[in-house]
Amino acid sequence: MIRHLALALLALVCLSACTRAERAEHRLVVAIEAPPETLDRRMALSASAMRVAQLVTPGLTRIDASGAAIPDLAESFAAADERTWRFRLREGLSFSDGQPLAARDVVATWRSVLDPATGSPHRGGYAYLERVEAEDDRTIVFHLRTPFGAFPVDASLGILPARLVGPELREALRRAPIGAGPYVVEKWEDEEQLLLAPNPRYHAGAPALPLEIRTVRDETTRVLELRKGRVDVLLNAVSAALLPALREEDRLRVTVGPGAGVSYLMFNLDDPLLGRREVREAIALALDREAIARFKFKGAARVADTLLRPEHWAFAPDTARWPHDPARAKALLDAAGLRDPDGDGPGVRFRLNFKTSTDRFRRSVALVMAAQLAEVGIGVDVAPLEWGTFMGDVKRGNFQLATLKLTPVIDPDVLRLAFHADSIPAEANAWGGMNRMRYRNAQVDALLERGRAAADPAARAQAYAEVQRIVARDLPALPLVHEDAVGVIARDVVGVDVDPQGSLFSLAAARRAP
Repeated sequence: MIRHLALALLALVCLSACTRAERAEHRLVVAIEAPPETLDRRMALSASAMRVAQLVTPGLTRIDASGAAIPDLAESFAAADERTWRFRLREGLSFSDGQPLAARDVVATWRSVLDPATGSPHRGGYAYLERVEAEDDRTIVFHLRTPFGAFPVDASLGILPARLVGPELREALRRAPIGAGPYVVEKWEDEEQLLLAPNPRYHAGAPALPLEIRTVRDETTRVLELRKGRVDVLLNAVSAALLPALREEDRLRVTVGPGAGVSYLMFNLDDPLLGRREVREAIALALDREAIARFKFKGAARVADTLLRPEHWAFAPDTARWPHDPARAKALLDAAGLRDPDGDGPGVRFRLNFKTSTDRFRRSVALVMAAQLAEVGIGVDVAPLEWGTFMGDVKRGNFQLATLKLTPVIDPDVLRLAFHADSIPAEANAWGGMNRMRYRNAQVDALLERGRAAADPAARAQAYAEVQRIVARDLPALPLVHEDAVGVIARDVVGVDVDPQGSLFSLAAARRAP
């Protein structure tokens, strides 16, 4: 009897040990919404491609939670002057195939992006770069044609071996690039499933777990796979409406943190009504953004005062704010001669067209905003449009009100794209500018140019702070909410954090809880 009991206990111990061993080797499974079109960062356009590529081919820098560039493959970097940046590589770097990573590889990678034969979609964006050269095996010097203080952010471009950057290898690199990141490509035959193995040569140490990145386009399916234990991690891949139910799941942990995305309401300043500042102010005061954040976003959002979130290194805390104040909104409209014809009755002061996308959630937010504006006598007709039609109308100024979302907001140079007069969409720039509000302010333009040119972060922050103060006062657009970064993670997985910019980098620190 005792012998049988001992054998049974031994079997249980073996079973437990085997289970732990299998669990330690089990892949970490992450579900994403869309497959990366490439793992070659030079060719990547989609957010999913850029985020996954960083795990295999990191750059000289990466972006921290405050939106600032910090060293990655570089151990340090500094501006010698406003047109010269010097980067020093970490000592002893190597690619995943064992070959050393030196300055010549960085130079070759950057030159390949600038080479028309490569066909990189980022070539035009780096037109400010005059040349790049290796000073020694570990030092790279970038010479710019024009000053650009945000260059360290662009230095996150993934680095490849010099011998592999030629255009003839572009297709091979699309699926299996050689890099110096925490992972190496193990298998990618089906776009729905990408297997990554830990890179033992990674300078910060190999990840504990292999990684499976699975494309699951449908949100309902993503959540079901997570609840069944077939997926371990969702990062920014679940809508706010599902968070209350997911918080009730015992085996899941919902993590919410500051996000770099911001949604905003645009006013067409060329419109006779919305060109009047008192009308824009009244609309801002009539909207209850706190209620929108609490009820529509289920608490996974915060009211925004500028396009930059409070945690951002260039955020200006002393900008004008627009609290919910319908009485003041009504008074402003009355003083402007836009009186309500029947007080609180069904008559309206005027009507506005409000264009948004056909996305069900964005449309529902627009309807809530329309109801809030109706309370101060502003009639709003919400017009959901297919994305291409919507963006075509917005670019050409064929709107009165419209909502958009910026994500991620990383460098404050985004303020130049949003508010500089040169960024107003027009035929001359192929309707590509982001200043769809048609905002024009010469003082703001000068400050934006100063912030772009300065290499000193303090000087940049000063210029951009003044821009935020002026723009908040002029109100060409009303920031609505900063949408939080959301992670839903299996409770037995530790080490994964939600990143404001949506980076997947923390997956390299993931491990199974004992």
